[in-house]
Amino acid sequence: MSQNTMTKEQQEAMRKSVRTQMTYLFIMILLLFVYTTPIIRYYFSLPMYYILQPVIGFNYQNPIITIFLAALITALINSGARHFFMDYFKMAEIQHRNRKFSQQMREAIRRNDKKEIERIRGEQMKYLPETMDMTQQQMKPTYITLLISVLIFAWLINFMFVAHQQGTSTVKSPFGVGDLMKAYYGFYLWILLYMIFSFVLSYPIQYTFRLLYLKRSVSS
Repeated sequence: MSQNTMTKEQQEAMRKSVRTQMTYLFIMILLLFVYTTPIIRYYFSLPMYYILQPVIGFNYQNPIITIFLAALITALINSGARHFFMDYFKMAEIQHRNRKFSQQMREAIRRNDKKEIERIRGEQMKYLPETMDMTQQQMKPTYITLLISVLIFAWLINFMFVAHQQGTSTVKSPFGVGDLMKAYYGFYLWILLYMIFSFVLSYPIQYTFRLLYLKRSVSS
């Protein structure tokens, strides 16, 4: 492959990376508007009001269970979508190569071997398009899943406001009685709970999808 062709591939990889970052930035700004603007939040919450409210709303009587199930649904959607677009063997190969480059780079920097440093950088740039392509493959489904997550989050905000009005946002726990609508630094306690649930649930779900992929690959 010629240097000019490789340079074009690298430039295209960088452009794709910038587009991905801009898309994520837009979604984060959208999430901020959903959180702070009631009218936007209302319209964003409507789809999930008709989809999730009858299934996991429980008439606003069990907000912790509702938050847990919403986090579970979000984790399943995000992990499942990435699973179908991910080549685990290719990802492992790229991660192994990147770790090897990092180790070599640390050794070269320790020895102050400028020639070796330049060689490693050249190798990293040679594989940059492949690495960025794998990243793009993983990011493809997240544009849709992040939007679904925003819709679920918008519905949860309105759900918790109603639960608070009905007096069901105050719950008992081994640590005492607390109101899930209590705010800390501008964020409600239930949001922290939702984030913890999402984080904890994502790992076993991703691990299960990975095992299923490996089992299917070996059997085929």
